[in-house]
Amino acid sequence: MKRLLLLLLLSPLLGSAQVTIDTLHWSATRRLQLADFHSPTQPGLGGSEFYYQIGYEVRPTSIWSQPAIESFCLMFRNLSWVSETARNERTLAYNQILFDLVEVHTRLMQAKLIALGADRRFKQQARQIEYLTNSELGAEVNRFRSETGGGDDLEALQKWEKQIAIRLYDTPDLVTTFSASKIGYGVFFGGGGILPTGSLGQTLNPSAGVVFGIDIAFQRTMLMLHPTLYNGTIREEFWHNNQKWEKDMPISPMLFELGLGRVVYDGPRSRVIPYVGYLLFDMSPRDRKDERYKGLSLLTHSPILGLVFDIKLGDNTRKPDLSENSFWFVRTKLSYSPILDAKPFSGGLFNLQIGLGGFGRTRKVHYKPEHTLISLPGKML
Repeated sequence: MKRLLLLLLLSPLLGSAQVTIDTLHWSATRRLQLADFHSPTQPGLGGSEFYYQIGYEVRPTSIWSQPAIESFCLMFRNLSWVSETARNERTLAYNQILFDLVEVHTRLMQAKLIALGADRRFKQQARQIEYLTNSELGAEVNRFRSETGGGDDLEALQKWEKQIAIRLYDTPDLVTTFSASKIGYGVFFGGGGILPTGSLGQTLNPSAGVVFGIDIAFQRTMLMLHPTLYNGTIREEFWHNNQKWEKDMPISPMLFELGLGRVVYDGPRSRVIPYVGYLLFDMSPRDRKDERYKGLSLLTHSPILGLVFDIKLGDNTRKPDLSENSFWFVRTKLSYSPILDAKPFSGGLFNLQIGLGGFGRTRKVHYKPEHTLISLPGKML
């Protein structure tokens, strides 16, 4: 009945764009004041009236992670009032105890919502929990008003004050915190070119192409899977495994890098990752339907040594109160691979790539229990 009355009172206010709902959230350090009661005194009524509301907010974190659930308890200051004859410390204490009681039930509701986890029927169950919480709260509020005579029974009021203070301590505030997962993932897309050196530089022309990469991180260790497709030509004809590669033949070199790196610097604006790994070099004619080039194939592998430099985009200052931990970046990647095959296909490959990518880590939500200690006045007026 109390909640229905509140909604009826709020309906005309919510429908008017010119009226601002004036609220005050519960605080352990900020106690109620007479100035918080903004509604005009109701004609012919004495005492006071306190209007409250409890609720919750669900913030998604990431896939496979539980959502962050926060609850709130607030006072409608523009609806709450104190009559001229009741503007004293006892009235403040009476309404503060009521506000603290609402906060206790708000915390109990949050604990029940958190216990639901990532249930598929979360919305339905959450609505039921909110309804039951409001019902239990309404019943206890009515009992509090009855036992204290609306604040006139000083002994009962002091008894409730002590009980609620104990319950506030025994029902901790569950403060939402986040921690980054050890596992991170990223993608990278761009273009680049290869520059052959040594004997290989006399065999192949420099080539250009596109790269698509996947990064998988465990803490600061990075596994990089970067396939690259280039287009180039043969500079001078050569024989390899009894196959003739003709001069000016269009070719499609494919490089597959499997690298293991370490993030040696990770700041708000940049990131540096040196790495070592394995390079698979697969070269084939660009036009495989050409009868002259059928059967031509060259496959070799070599070690690789490289350096990745990422320039992060946007504001990437770590904020523990946020559930997001991801960023976009512009990447420059330089690597060298010594080709250890027989002549004339020996030498080395410099590989330069530039592109755009993104990286992120899932963030897990945690709840830190904080016990609330309320200091009670030595004397109640």
